[in-house]
Amino acid sequence: MQGLLHPHDKHLNHLKRSLSRFCTVALVGALVAGCASAPSPPTVLPSGDTAAVSSYLSKLIAFEMQHNKIPGLSISVVDDQQVVWTQGFGESDVQQHIAATPSTLYRAGSISKLFTATAVLQLAEQRRIDLDRPLQNDLPEFQPAGPASEAMGSTDSDAHAAHITPRQVMTHHAGLPRDRLKGMYAEHVEPLGTVVALLNDEGLAFRPGEVFSYSNLGFSLLAHLVQTQAGMPFAQYLRRSVLGPLGMQTSLFEAGPSTSPPMAKAYEGRQPAEELALRDLPAGGLNTSVADMARFISMVFAQGRSSGLQVLRPESVASMLQVQNGAVPLDLGLQVGLAWMLSTLDAHRIQGAGPVAHHAGATLYHRSQMYMVPDHKLGVIVMANSSTATRAVDRIALAALSLQLQAKTGIRPAPWTRPPWDDTASTPQYTQSLLGDYSTAAGLVRITQDAANGKLQAEVAGQTLALRRRSDDRFGLRYALLGLVPLDLGVLGDIGFTLRAVEGRALLVGSAAGQDMLVGERLGAPAPLSDAWRARLGDYVQTNADALSRDYRIRLFETRGRLLLEISNGKSGGENGTFIVNPVSDIQAEVLQNLAQGGQSLRVVRVDGVEQIRYSGYLARKR
Repeated sequence: MQGLLHPHDKHLNHLKRSLSRFCTVALVGALVAGCASAPSPPTVLPSGDTAAVSSYLSKLIAFEMQHNKIPGLSISVVDDQQVVWTQGFGESDVQQHIAATPSTLYRAGSISKLFTATAVLQLAEQRRIDLDRPLQNDLPEFQPAGPASEAMGSTDSDAHAAHITPRQVMTHHAGLPRDRLKGMYAEHVEPLGTVVALLNDEGLAFRPGEVFSYSNLGFSLLAHLVQTQAGMPFAQYLRRSVLGPLGMQTSLFEAGPSTSPPMAKAYEGRQPAEELALRDLPAGGLNTSVADMARFISMVFAQGRSSGLQVLRPESVASMLQVQNGAVPLDLGLQVGLAWMLSTLDAHRIQGAGPVAHHAGATLYHRSQMYMVPDHKLGVIVMANSSTATRAVDRIALAALSLQLQAKTGIRPAPWTRPPWDDTASTPQYTQSLLGDYSTAAGLVRITQDAANGKLQAEVAGQTLALRRRSDDRFGLRYALLGLVPLDLGVLGDIGFTLRAVEGRALLVGSAAGQDMLVGERLGAPAPLSDAWRARLGDYVQTNADALSRDYRIRLFETRGRLLLEISNGKSGGENGTFIVNPVSDIQAEVLQNLAQGGQSLRVVRVDGVEQIRYSGYLARKR
């Protein structure tokens, strides 16, 4: 799903998170971008010329909103304790012709996690939470089983849970599943305290500490810990101890959109849409404005102080922005702090300014993006009220930060150009070594040779793209519309791919301007499907559908010896895609992500004597 969903949420939702939803997000965006040109940024900015920055950003925002059919958008640019520019564009309510302003409320999506982490750190300062003490010490009922591949035949598969700490959860290294899709969005959601039972039922997706694995459920678990230790409901604690002291007077954690008049309506493009209530509100349920978010950014720059109050100690703020996963080999170049993301494939746009901290957010129909350069105390927050704004809020936020940095310090984007194509760069043996099937967050990616010309190509999400060697001995993606008109794939076209051996694994690695990210792992030859799994191939119908999944199409099928699970509904929200299924027994399997082992569990169960498959809380029987 998107943002909260497939937050973390930029560049294919984390090529930084591994080529997720490639064709539906990146390729479509590239096709659209090929038909129109954004305004060119100013080449030289005199020191302190914020007027030129805001003038250009206004043009860029107008272009992006028209191009992506975004009804309303708001932005704040922060320089230390001052908001140097803030404005609303378009309409928060198209039907009522209500203008978007800096005070318009939006659903923040995964940016909410920064506030949940702030609450955890407050309680850690009070010694009511220990970041490195197993969660089971405070939540003894938390007992999820180990990953599916270890569970079968193991007597201690649940021992991993005894070592999961709040720090691991905040850095997305606890091995927890990303989501429990059943009941995630609904008209009426289950209370926060049910998260422990949900996680116990789902089990772990990876071994704790093994690899970065984004988890919304993990932040719901942290929030349950917060309310257990604070002795009050999570949303009440956040209002009293975080949002109130920050002066974020109009911001609240709520399951659904606020009923307050400043709340932006939800849209898909310019079509009205229904923003359902969210079960995992600590992961994505903050209703806020760019005006209020500017106060949070200023608190970070002030080492935890806001309006004379010490919301967090300076050392706590510093720890949020320190790399926490430097000793995790499978993370490659990905860097994360405590809830903050510290790596981006666009880093070359703001190189020379020190670390860049950021977080994106999305619910079903709201999008947001926040960037900061703490060394220069500059930050930006952009929020919009349409599912079509994913790429736009990111481009606008990056442009705002880069130009404001230039106006303040003279630091300009580092010169970096895409390496030229060079078919002689690699040996034929290396080219051949890339051939094969890969597990990625986008599902099965197959690298083959074009039968007509022998060149490499990548088959992903139902599309075929050319892979061409570059002068840096990496391979880049190329796409030609109708096979004739080459299109610029934007940042995706900047990424070079290579095969790298890490921890005995053959990993597909994406790189841009010196930044590496794990894309996937090459798979071995598929094991023959058992008769039990072969008998399950076919179309399925859900037996416990909810508001989010009622139109899902579910199919188990085999292609070239691989078992695949297809889930699609054609909506903005939802787990749309085709995923590799790795059976570990005749009744249990892993739905693979960016490693060849690990992922959310798929199980075979019997309900009223009828065999069904169960995935992320959903049940489906064969047609």
